[in-house]
Amino acid sequence: MSTDTDYKETQSTEDEFTILKALLDAPDDFVSGSLLAEQLGVSRPAIHGKLEKLREKGFEIEAVRNRGYRLVKEPEVLHPALIRYYLEADATDMSVRYFPVIDSTNSEAERQITYGTKSPFAIASSCQTKGRGRLGREWYSASADNLYLSVLFEPNIPPQQLQHFTLWAGIYICRALQSFTPKAKLQIKWPNDLHCDGRKFAGMLTEAKMDFDTLRSIIFGIGINLNSNPSSFPEELRSIATSLYAINGEELPINKIAARVLQAINEAYEACIQNQTTEALPEAWAPLNSLHGKPVTALQGDQEITGIASGIDASGALLLTQPDGSTIPVRAGDVTLKK
Repeated sequence: MSTDTDYKETQSTEDEFTILKALLDAPDDFVSGSLLAEQLGVSRPAIHGKLEKLREKGFEIEAVRNRGYRLVKEPEVLHPALIRYYLEADATDMSVRYFPVIDSTNSEAERQITYGTKSPFAIASSCQTKGRGRLGREWYSASADNLYLSVLFEPNIPPQQLQHFTLWAGIYICRALQSFTPKAKLQIKWPNDLHCDGRKFAGMLTEAKMDFDTLRSIIFGIGINLNSNPSSFPEELRSIATSLYAINGEELPINKIAARVLQAINEAYEACIQNQTTEALPEAWAPLNSLHGKPVTALQGDQEITGIASGIDASGALLLTQPDGSTIPVRAGDVTLKK
């Protein structure tokens, strides 16, 4: 945990993980108390006590005499053992540290590397008190129904190899989340927001540390409005923000989605590091582009550029088509739909 803050890390024990794994591996069957006791090397009464502690954390566990135990429902909040289970099920090797409340998952990732935590690792939280987005903006992070994640990598390579990492991570994450919301089309607003029907439900923030010509560390953070109700958002956000719950019409499995998003981030990183992206960036981006064909204004410093958004080029720049048919590449800046 952080030594310079009051933020407390919540950890799960190996016994807790072993019990949950046994129950999750047999979703439609009962697991005998004797089997659990044998796996943990404890008595049957001790198993009963451990299951009671899981119930106190929001797990609904059915007990039937002479049959054993069955997991009926997972808690609707993040739980480190569940994230670990789903990561291992997806064959993703990444440690996750969970803080119920944190100032910023990106900030905690930065602190952890100074404490010697081995990378890659992820920081997960249910609430950020100082969540931040691009250009120093505040990210509303007060709801435990939402998901706040950061992953830290130490590539120690020339920065050019990861210059498109944020764009690829957005593509991989958008595709992963789409499988949970099959009836709604999820898209990306260049360069790092996820949208549905013109409303934002997630934002990404990448922060890097350079040493001469070497990229020492890179932190990828994402905040996802997952199971929150947009009516609970601050008034100024209600017309422009949404959540996957609002999009899907029902709650989604937060721990499974956390693991799937972490897997997507890791896959995007590995693909960039190894230069093994099987698609060209503009072609992969095109079907997910929320700005395609729309009039937009891009602000680069004090310069304002307007045009029709027409995709991105191989460098990741947003292309704005002008009235004469020429295109202007926008490599950085703030982009809004033209009113």
